Amino acid sequence: MHSTVLHITNGDSTAALLKQADMAGDLLVWRDPMHHGPFPADTTLEAASPIRARYLAAEMLDAEAVEAQFVQRDTTLSHLHQYKEVILWFEHDLLDQLQLMQILSAIDDPSNLSLICIDEFAGVSAFRGLGQLSAAQLTTLYPARVAVTMAQLQQAGVVWKYFCSDDPTALVAFAKRTDCLFPFLRQALFRHFQEYPWIEDGLTRTERQLMTLLQEARSTPARLFGDNMHHEHSLFIGDWCTFRILDQLARCPTPLITATQQPYLAWADNYQSADTYRRQSLDLTATGRAVLDLSQHATAILGRDCWLGGVRIRFDAPHWQWDNRSKLLTKAGAH
Repeated sequence: MHSTVLHITNGDSTAALLKQADMAGDLLVWRDPMHHGPFPADTTLEAASPIRARYLAAEMLDAEAVEAQFVQRDTTLSHLHQYKEVILWFEHDLLDQLQLMQILSAIDDPSNLSLICIDEFAGVSAFRGLGQLSAAQLTTLYPARVAVTMAQLQQAGVVWKYFCSDDPTALVAFAKRTDCLFPFLRQALFRHFQEYPWIEDGLTRTERQLMTLLQEARSTPARLFGDNMHHEHSLFIGDWCTFRILDQLARCPTPLITATQQPYLAWADNYQSADTYRRQSLDLTATGRAVLDLSQHATAILGRDCWLGGVRIRFDAPHWQWDNRSKLLTKAGAH
């Protein structure tokens, strides 16, 4: 027989803390880095989960096993009415805010829902997330949980529909509104928009940050991941995604980064020997330096074909680009 309480959380580290804190209840971990990869226009979990499972597994994991985890997750969410209380434990960053939108958009009745969502904790400098806290500190958040309203459910459904659309302009317009019912969502969405290629150089913000770090000094994938954290107000990107971005920069037809002592060891080929991959020395190529000084544009060089929510970005088709000055997405022609 299941507990009368369900805790839904953003990651395994927070789930482990909840266990340490002896918080009564079942646990559901939302394991999906939703800030990258495809989501179908059909916003239901039934439509999205197989697509997400195949995307996240790629060539590195067992797709059937990943999909089975998604099915189990979705089944638990569909039975929330069996719990007296469902507590959502989330943070302020892009990853968590997208997860929160998807979860709330799939729920019809908020009567047993409560939310804990913070962007700081007293005594913790440079707060990144709930996983930084001790079990005792996490326990102090429980009394401050707040009830989720029907208005929040409805707004989350609207936001999720916009996120899964192939036209991102409605999502940009929402991010500029002042009636958002989630205090951290608007800032998180603007960070999402910055992961579109930028007009001036064709790089995303994360790509530019990683390449700028290499412009300053040679580095390793492990150090780049750590140093990139300091460029983020709200850390949302994990090491796997960071390493995949490095793969793209190194394996495009004209590489923008390279290994200094041997051929570049791709994360996609070497994740099972992670230490070897993480320790290799990386540097910019001449083309990478030319892109950073704006004498070349990265769009055609990278040959990009990727997804952000419902938007597919292909260099050989009209695609959306981010204008950070006007805070707008505009559509560019094929390269």
